[in-house]
Amino acid sequence: MEELAVDKAADESQDKNGSVIDDPNGNTALKDDDITYESDYSLRIPISNVRFRGSHLHVIDTDHDQIILKQQVSHDDKQNKTTLVRRLSPITYAQRSLRIGYSLITIIFVGFLFVFCCQVLLFLGIGLPVNADEAWKIPPMHLVSTLLSIPVLLYGLTSLMTMGCAFVIDAHRGGALFRSTVMEITYLIVFLIAPITTAMICLMSRSEQPWRITALVWAILILITFVGWALAVTYKEILACFLLVEKCFPLEEEEPIKVMRFLKIANRALLITQTKRYSGTRRQRYLVAGDDLTKTYTDSQLTPVESRTRCFSRLVSLKCCSTINTYESVDPPRKILEADEIMNYRPVMTKSNWSMQKYWCSGDSHQRTVLVTGGPSALSGEQMKFSVLCTFTSVILATLLLIGVLVWMEMGVAIYVIAAIIALLCCVYPLFVNSREMLKLYDQLNEGNNDEEDDERGSNTMMNVWERVVISEPKPWLCYAFVAFEVVFFFLWPFISMLVLKNGPIGAVFFVLGFFNFLWRYFDASSVLSKYGSISDAAELFTEESDGITHNKKYRFSQIVGGITNNKGRWVWTWIFVFVFLVVWFMLAASQTSSATITAEQRGPRPSILLLDDFYYKGADTLAYPTCKLTKGFELPVLDGQSAKIVSSDLGDYAFLSAMAYEKESINQYTLQEWFGGGVVDEVDYVNKWREETGTQSHPVYFKLFSAPAVNTAIISIRGSETMFDWLSNLHLWFASGVAQIVKWLTPFGWIWTPIIPDLLKVVNGVVESQELEKQSYYAITTAFVEAVRAGYGGANYTNVFITGASLGGGLAMISGAQTGTPTVSISGPGPVLPRKVFHPPLTVESIESNVYNFIPERDYVARLGGRPMFYQNAICIAPNNNLFGCHSMWRSFCEINYRCGSNGRPVACRCAQKFGYPKPEKNGTRTFEEACAAANETWYDMFPDVPN
Repeated sequence: MEELAVDKAADESQDKNGSVIDDPNGNTALKDDDITYESDYSLRIPISNVRFRGSHLHVIDTDHDQIILKQQVSHDDKQNKTTLVRRLSPITYAQRSLRIGYSLITIIFVGFLFVFCCQVLLFLGIGLPVNADEAWKIPPMHLVSTLLSIPVLLYGLTSLMTMGCAFVIDAHRGGALFRSTVMEITYLIVFLIAPITTAMICLMSRSEQPWRITALVWAILILITFVGWALAVTYKEILACFLLVEKCFPLEEEEPIKVMRFLKIANRALLITQTKRYSGTRRQRYLVAGDDLTKTYTDSQLTPVESRTRCFSRLVSLKCCSTINTYESVDPPRKILEADEIMNYRPVMTKSNWSMQKYWCSGDSHQRTVLVTGGPSALSGEQMKFSVLCTFTSVILATLLLIGVLVWMEMGVAIYVIAAIIALLCCVYPLFVNSREMLKLYDQLNEGNNDEEDDERGSNTMMNVWERVVISEPKPWLCYAFVAFEVVFFFLWPFISMLVLKNGPIGAVFFVLGFFNFLWRYFDASSVLSKYGSISDAAELFTEESDGITHNKKYRFSQIVGGITNNKGRWVWTWIFVFVFLVVWFMLAASQTSSATITAEQRGPRPSILLLDDFYYKGADTLAYPTCKLTKGFELPVLDGQSAKIVSSDLGDYAFLSAMAYEKESINQYTLQEWFGGGVVDEVDYVNKWREETGTQSHPVYFKLFSAPAVNTAIISIRGSETMFDWLSNLHLWFASGVAQIVKWLTPFGWIWTPIIPDLLKVVNGVVESQELEKQSYYAITTAFVEAVRAGYGGANYTNVFITGASLGGGLAMISGAQTGTPTVSISGPGPVLPRKVFHPPLTVESIESNVYNFIPERDYVARLGGRPMFYQNAICIAPNNNLFGCHSMWRSFCEINYRCGSNGRPVACRCAQKFGYPKPEKNGTRTFEEACAAANETWYDMFPDVPN
């Protein structure tokens, strides 16, 4: 398209087609005879009026397109004036690519913001038992004070994530919310110039890690930009709240003193917000039709189709509340606007823009859509029926998908029936009733419709209307009492408690969130508008001349109120954080019902360990794992006659010892004899003595020391997850890195940020982890024990020290092995690579690569948390696909190693064939496999009669 030349005389001249009214402040309007075009606040850029080839053009810019309205006169009939609407896409591929780049970078940032928010909730919970008594029992007052902090944290973290999402959208739009030359230059510096310059300097200086340094600089600049952006949004919202209160609800008497005037306006804003929040309300649904769908139906003669009143609203509407002067009834009920009404959100659906795809993906937003039922743009009966069909199909498919997942997981018939009944009562039936009412009203409107008359009078419309009305309001003194209660019990008490518990990092985060919560909660512009009217109504009170409110400021305010304050995504984040909170606190509650420390002797019965020495696995016919035999520092010394020698150790020995960490001493005496043929001892007294001397006997972490005195060798085996405290430790050490991996996986090109993930995790943990929690970490205890063994504690100067463990025990083994430089073999342990800088002392890549090995079965999702070390073995898993965590099994991994690598003179376990589906082993004698396992089972229960069969 040719360049559009702006006619500078357009705002002064008048021609036969009309006159142009051009406000230099951007509030442009054009008048053609009796038609005036004005720029609505929903437009980011006001309408531009230009003269091109003798015609008036009105240019409307959106984020991606340009709409041009061209007024033209018919050549045949000079009185026939028409307006041609044309859509252009002036945005180039380079600009699209730039905006996509902005979006991807900020999405990664918001992902780590989510990691931070989850860590706050997690560390708030797991910090409680750390500061408890020796039995790790949480005092009731500490529990209460922590629970009181949850509302502030949930609201603050939800607001933070909502702002983060809005920041992504604004970055994609090129910083449209605060569009100015300075902002555009800032975005160019942050997203392009600074990282490119950093990369250039690193490359020219021959830095060893040019991308890591560049990415770190990039991340820091984005963080600073987001903080500034969020502060600006907060300031603008509060400022808008004060301006709205001043204009919509002016003071009865003018206050000349600015400070007093400010305080009075703030007081009124607080009262309006609190009154709305604690009022008793009722929601009413109307199914309406006609040409005027903007009036209030509460005051009309229409009967609501549906009415909902919350229990709180019913309670405060009781007569006794008026008697004690706490609430007053509102009669007749007064309507207050909801978010969509404040934003004037009323999309229109006609036969031209209707589509099944649009209806399918609209969710519940189609209930706020104006449906055209008469005139040339009316929806057809088939379209209405297909709309209902789309709604039903989406709900039924979602229900069937859920039931399908439950069936795949073999949850049981009762669960399937319960899920189906809940879906039927909560989703299918309400939709059926609503759809039937809509179709009935549509048929009534179309009875006797005359297309010619419709063309003359315009289109009939219909829609669902939800209105909220106030039925009771709190007295002003009660609003102040609520504020005082919230500040004292939900802010001051929890904050002081955090300081007393020495949980300074969480306390600092809580204080900052609490401060901004006060601003967001008590000076809410949307609450003012809900009482006064929509943004359009309020905009009429402001003028450029007297108030300095330009079109750009109105647009910015509408985006803040509609896109941030009342963003529906806020509820999504709220439910996500509520879920995280419930998981953490469920685990905390469960941990308080049992002992923190459960030794092997105290634990419940475990399955019998039946070992057969007259059967063997010769090894798989396919290519064996190259790590079946471990060398280069991982060899276990064994006895050959009377002399000790170093041989290439079997991976199965480490897998077996990692399982023995769960068993009590009497069982280990038997199983170690059966497996090794003697010479290996469970050093229970050695471990107990060290724990008593170091004061760690009450710590939940559990480990064993197996020694081979003849060859002066010690193997430290760390137990995996057994108690609820163990599961909390899993979250403590690997939750952040796991979420970071998911964010990286979900984001296109997210892998390019891998080099700085350890740095980002270090920052996140450094902000929220207290010193007390750091000292009581599981790995701190295991590392201290390994160092004591290596230093010759108790006079046992072991020449060879090794570490092993499975699951959580494997992860702790890798951390302690890397910290102490001890050879470590982990079975399905979460990795230490990504969180390596979180630990104290931090790990290096070299210490992990030279000391750590991890055996990782396929579909073992736990073992992939934290990143795999350089030295690892991917393994086959034959567990069914619908067993999500079947591959994360210590004994299944043992059987896989035993079967693929061969038993190599060691016994075979009956459970490999009987429970995990491996082939029966070859026999060396005359007994069948079934006979041998039955005999071993009898021997087991003769030796251990206290273990139930």
